[in-house]
Amino acid sequence: MVEREIIESNLHLTYRRDLDILFLRWYRSPDSVQLRQGYLQALDMAKEVKTAYYMFDLRSRGQVSADDEAWLLQNFFPSMEEECNHQSYCANLVTPTHFNYIKETVGLEFLEQYSDLTKMGIFLSEQDAVAWLLKSRADR
Repeated sequence: MVEREIIESNLHLTYRRDLDILFLRWYRSPDSVQLRQGYLQALDMAKEVKTAYYMFDLRSRGQVSADDEAWLLQNFFPSMEEECNHQSYCANLVTPTHFNYIKETVGLEFLEQYSDLTKMGIFLSEQDAVAWLLKSRADR
């Protein structure tokens, strides 16, 4: 197991070798700078451990601003695709309120079909999120 505490970004990163999953756990809602730095540091760690499986625990992070949401979808994930150059699987663990926001504003279908290289799932249960990642790995 590899762990990193990113205090300045309110983020804890854990790579579980046994599962080949990088867990990103926000323990407080970050501001825009913290959010972007945290995601970029997580990408650096993912490249270091050579994983394609991410479990983003967004329950404590909560919703982000429209600008940060656009940055994630238009900059971060395309950068991840370019830098990693392989298919990645991103399970997003959210609260029921955040789930409804995503469903009504962003669209579950949009995220599920985000791109050929980035597969995303939205989950209310960590068990379901991890099961989806493990199934994705087994089906690969």
